[in-house]
Amino acid sequence: VGTDYRKGRNVSPEQFEETFGFRGVQFGNWLNNVERQIALNDAYDAFMDLATALKISPKALSLAGELGIAFGARGGGAASAHYEPEQIVINLTKTKGAGSLAHEWWHGLDNYFSRKRGEKDKYLTQKPRQYVHIEGKEVSPDETIRQEMIDAFNDIVDVIEKSGLSKRSEELD
Repeated sequence: VGTDYRKGRNVSPEQFEETFGFRGVQFGNWLNNVERQIALNDAYDAFMDLATALKISPKALSLAGELGIAFGARGGGAASAHYEPEQIVINLTKTKGAGSLAHEWWHGLDNYFSRKRGEKDKYLTQKPRQYVHIEGKEVSPDETIRQEMIDAFNDIVDVIEKSGLSKRSEELD
């Protein structure tokens, strides 16, 4: 039981978009109206929890208004949820999406910073280092991403690599 951000009321798609600044909210055809409302309320609460935990504005979660969210609308199968870098959208499945929102948002954030470099379908964690501009004999740092963010992503990659996660995941696969 968490904070009652909605004061016991249902949130509308318009309120959802206004609170977080997402560019759109999409529902799949096989979610009835009751399921749509439950999904929207749960995602609203989860995003508010995420904003609170990260100590950022709820609007910042939309990644400058570029991120969209879909509920049971974009594929199916074994995945609980997925992030689509080419469409810049998080999809939470109807049956297994709950609990995956923060994980998929992280993929969106990782991709957001990569797109700032002009690499649309990649992730900053793939190359968490400062780029440089070379013009003639002049070399200057590429400041499209602040050094503090690159350092933070670098730290995350280092911790993951040292944790043995890749090896454990490989064994599980």
